[in-house]
Amino acid sequence: MHIVEPTLNSDAGHCMSLVRALSEAALHTGCQDIRIWGGRKMAEIAWAAPGQVQAHFVRRWRRLQALGLYRRLLREPGRILVSTAGSADLVSLDWAARSCGIGRIPAHKVCLFVHWLNIKPGKARLYSTIARRQPELRILAPTASVADFFSACGFKTQVVPYPLDSADHDARHEACASEFRHLLVPGSARMDKGFGHIVDLVEEMAKRRLSWPIIVQTSLEHGHDKDLELTEALAKLQSCNYKGLQLNDKAMDRETYRAQFQGAIVIQPYRAASFQDRVSGVTLDALQAGSPVVVTDGTWMARLAGKYKAGIATSDLSPSGLLQAIQTIMDDHAGFAQRACAAAADVRAEHSARALIEAVLTEN
Repeated sequence: MHIVEPTLNSDAGHCMSLVRALSEAALHTGCQDIRIWGGRKMAEIAWAAPGQVQAHFVRRWRRLQALGLYRRLLREPGRILVSTAGSADLVSLDWAARSCGIGRIPAHKVCLFVHWLNIKPGKARLYSTIARRQPELRILAPTASVADFFSACGFKTQVVPYPLDSADHDARHEACASEFRHLLVPGSARMDKGFGHIVDLVEEMAKRRLSWPIIVQTSLEHGHDKDLELTEALAKLQSCNYKGLQLNDKAMDRETYRAQFQGAIVIQPYRAASFQDRVSGVTLDALQAGSPVVVTDGTWMARLAGKYKAGIATSDLSPSGLLQAIQTIMDDHAGFAQRACAAAADVRAEHSARALIEAVLTEN
């Protein structure tokens, strides 16, 4: 099995967790030869999970490299899983098949895991054209709306849960035993993930002279580091005079990342329009660790938290609205934490990576 993940360049973050979960599941499902095609920086990182990592991609040339790699892999034995797929991968696979002599991709050869939709005008027509030319390309999606969109374009589709890394389950019982320690805003800083609301929240906490500690991750993803609005929000947060504020501007290793969830209330004031049906790895991490969440109403995260009564969903993302949601959890923190802990077993079972790997390997 070939797992293609060009953005894999670090031993931290959800990208690493996803690929590690998939490689573990592939081994347990019977794959003996697992190759992970990641970024060039993986040459500097010790790989402890199953399979061999090929440090292949350079950011600047990713699309050309992907086209060349797909041309090669389509002619070789083995299944191909593009673990974070987008429109460029669909186009490249179509071009690769037609230019390498096979024309049409064979059945059971390629699966693309599409996490979420970001459709621009004209893309649906392009996808329908590719589906007609490549009817054996299969789309795997974590939500029904993503699968339905690609099904309407003509692709074979299947809904599979977003995979969690089984190695991250060890800390669950310790985390579930924790009392409240701090508020937590994990994940890279992004405006669509409500970073502006977080800045306003911290300013209001300072005005009210509150004493809750709050940890905010301020590291930046590529593509968001040139966002002027985000840069201004970061500067504003850094100038906040709030004694309990801790800023983390570096990507964290797995142990440090998961340890911060212990005793945390996780704050996710994400943009509703962008996350209405988009899976959040942070929410899954929080529930897996027994951490209650404050999330935006009308989102996938709100539906998950509501299912287990393990958090508060609010449409009021003002400082007052967020503080009210936080206070509601604080008033019954033990109850919310216990329900989050109870949810952890279900989350682990429902988000096993085996479901995705079995979908890739199926002959049906």
